[in-house]
Formats: sequence, C-alpha cells, structure tokens
Amino acid sequence: MIREIEVTNMEDSDINEAKKIWVRQFELYCDNSEFPLHWKQDTELLEKFLAERIKNQSAVVAKLDNMVVGFLAYDEFPFNGENTVFCPAIGHSAIEEYKESVYLKLYKSISQEWINKNIFNHMWTIFFNDINLKNILFDLGYGSYLIDAFNDCNIESGEKSICDIRKATMENANVLYELVEESNEYYASAPLFLKRDRFTKEEIEEIILKRNVFIAWHEDIPVGFINLSIADNNNFIDMSIKNCGLIDEIGAYIKLEYRNKKIGIELLKIVNDYCKDFNVPYIHVDFETANLYGNKFWKKHFTPMLLSMRRPINKDINDR
Repeated sequence: MIREIEVTNMEDSDINEAKKIWVRQFELYCDNSEFPLHWKQDTELLEKFLAERIKNQSAVVAKLDNMVVGFLAYDEFPFNGENTVFCPAIGHSAIEEYKESVYLKLYKSISQEWINKNIFNHMWTIFFNDINLKNILFDLGYGSYLIDAFNDCNIESGEKSICDIRKATMENANVLYELVEESNEYYASAPLFLKRDRFTKEEIEEIILKRNVFIAWHEDIPVGFINLSIADNNNFIDMSIKNCGLIDEIGAYIKLEYRNKKIGIELLKIVNDYCKDFNVPYIHVDFETANLYGNKFWKKHFTPMLLSMRRPINKDINDR
C-alpha cells in the first residue's frame, strides 16, 4: 500500500509535534553563536503564533500515517498595494526525511486557496542555510528578495577611514534629511527598483531624538550615515530578540563617490562599540539581495540567518 501525505487544517493538538520539528530545523541551520539561540530555548512565541493561525484558519499540517511531518502557517496583508500571503520562518517546517514531498504537498494544497482569493503575491522566509528548501522554492518560481543577518558585536576595524564620524544632533536634521532622500533615489534605481517610505523633516528630527544616528563627515561634507535602535521585544518576523541592536528605519547609506574608502566599516564599528558599551548582545540588519553593494558589504561583516523569497503569480490566472 502506498503511503500518502495528507494535508489538513492544523489543530491545537498538532502544535506540540510541530514545535519539535521546528526546533530541530533551527538546530540544523542556525545553531551558531552569532544567532540568537533564544528561539530554540523559548518556544512560547512559536506556540502562540501557531495557536492564533489555527484560530484564523490560516495553518495547515502535513501528516503521514497520522504522524505530523510538516506544517505551514501564514498571514495575509497588503504589500506594495498587492494582496499578499507571508509565511515567516517560524511558520513552517518539515521532517528532513520527507522534506521535499512535504513542502510540495503543502504548497500545492494551500496555494490554490490563495489564488482563489485573488492573492497573487506569495512570500516566504526560510533559514538562509537551508539550501534544499531554497532550491524547492526556486523551482516553484520563487526568487530571492531579502536577507536578515546577525553579528555578535565582534566587529573589528584595523584601518581608519578618511572621515570623522559623529552622533547626529538636531542641528544636523536638514543634513540627514537630504542624505535619506538621496538614499531613497539610490534604492529606486537599477537593479533594486525599490520604493522606500519617505520621511518628513519632522520625522527625521524624531529619529535623531529617539534613535542613535551617526553621520560620517569628510571635512565639511556629510557623506553617509547609519541608524541604530535597540529592540524592546522579541520579533518572530526577523528573529531579532529584546535588547538586540537594529540597523533599521533609515538604515545605512554612503554616497556613491565615497564608497570603498573604509567609511562603511567605520560606521559599523561605531555601532558595534555602542552595543558593547550598553551590553547589547547582537546586531541585526536586513538588506535586499538586489542591492549589489549592500549585499557584498553586509555579508562580509554579518552572518545571514534568514532569506525571504517572493513569487508573483500571473494575475490573469483567474480570468480563465
């Protein structure tokens, strides 16, 4: 008799087995000192996430002979004006022995429901080192989109840049605003083609007041910046933890003509030393894979943990 994997709606009674599979998956791909090991030591947020998705009927489970061998749980939200489903890293897992069969079965089952609801933008976040799953999704039409990476505040710099780096003050609000505007133009250009949120001058002033923004100056010319905030909670989307340093919001940027002059590593070293001084154990950054300069720079100094992948479906499929 051929054993068939069956996909059904997930139930509360499946959570414990699903949790064990996920923790094992984390151990296989993320058991590294540079990653927050909190996620395998405390699974309360994972259990809560699955329980909420079960209640919303947005979680399915794969079973073989009544044994849980995998699961998938997701959210629905608008992304760049499109109805989107997103499955975070804690929202899916499979026993390695059955991995390919389980994921293909799960996606085939649930993706039809998404399409029936006119949801044509499908996004997943997976563990960066899970090459098998990366290839499975690639063959299904997914492409790389975003990387989440971590460093355990062990960044060294043996060379001095040409710049002086100072913490931004309210007097620098206009300078920072212009740099952020310039960075938005960079992100909108090839090959990124990314439309970022724009900030008003008042919002930039608030960031200076509430965050740690450092500006690099070459003589009297502002040539770059980096922004650091400290997480006040655990975040299952990017897998950062409370008291983790976050290079976020306006992120980091260096003028094109000042790149490859050691300015980036000096900005990063300032952030690293700040985190050490205030007992912040990790620094997190996310960056688009299409950002050719950023992709190379961040991978040199951070270890990727998560990879987000996206599949845009042909929107005329429901016009048959």
